[in-house]
Amino acid sequence: MIHPPQDSASSALDSRRLTARQSAEYFLNIVRLLDHAVDRDLVTTLTFLSIARANMRVFTADPVRAMRYAAMDAVPPDSDRTPVTVYAIAKELGIPYETVRRHAAKLRKEGLCESVPGGLIIPNTAFLHPGMLGAVQAHWALTQDFVNSAGGHATVASEPPPGDVSRQVVRLGVDYFLDVIALIGRTLEVDALAALVMRAVSFVNIEQHAYDPSAYPDIPVGPRDSEREPVSVYAVAKTLNLPYETTRRHVRRLMERGLLEKSGAGVILPEKVSARPQVLAGIGELTARTEAYLARLAELGVRPGAPPSAA
Repeated sequence: MIHPPQDSASSALDSRRLTARQSAEYFLNIVRLLDHAVDRDLVTTLTFLSIARANMRVFTADPVRAMRYAAMDAVPPDSDRTPVTVYAIAKELGIPYETVRRHAAKLRKEGLCESVPGGLIIPNTAFLHPGMLGAVQAHWALTQDFVNSAGGHATVASEPPPGDVSRQVVRLGVDYFLDVIALIGRTLEVDALAALVMRAVSFVNIEQHAYDPSAYPDIPVGPRDSEREPVSVYAVAKTLNLPYETTRRHVRRLMERGLLEKSGAGVILPEKVSARPQVLAGIGELTARTEAYLARLAELGVRPGAPPSAA
């Protein structure tokens, strides 16, 4: 994993920004993968993932139970899943209750979600669908690429990899994905969709520097506004598989709040936003979460140079 030089506080900040930049492409690749796997619009996908995570929280919190259902073909029975309410999902995502209720109803109608006493669950039949099985394999490959590019985690477990843990890796990935959305939402006081729009805009703005540790070593806040690559609303909508009008509406609101600015034929996340104290603190928290995620992946055998498939 990337470790900051110890000669100055500014170089440590630069390293945190590098880690944040490297995680952004992986994050957006996961957006596209999950959206394709669920094969629905982004809000429906977020609803699906939030329900699934809540259902499985009892497993991810218990290492023994987690490993019992870690393999591709190890799907826990529906009776072991913890139901979650629409209200809880709406609160977690920062999306209006009626919007989440509508998307949950859509999932129920299509057999991807069920109502049980206590709330909603994603049934195991949904996770055994061929499209979902393919997504598990694709997620492993994306995660291995991210680990390779980020350098893995400095502390490598001495024990050999525990075998097929592909489903557990997916669960950790969903946790990381939703936690990053929540972090951006808290930092900038925006909902889940706006957080995703901000993440997409920010990454395109500085994509050319994403993997260059020497880029802007003396500028703690990164590239100047004139050096950020503007991105169009259309490109953001396509990246996130959001309707154009929905994306345009979120971009407009973010611009009204000063979080995005018009630049050329597109928009940028301006330097003055990157320099806000709460954003700098958020970058530090994102780095810590990314380090913790990489450490858990290393424990499962997802390390630099590991085989491309868990199976």
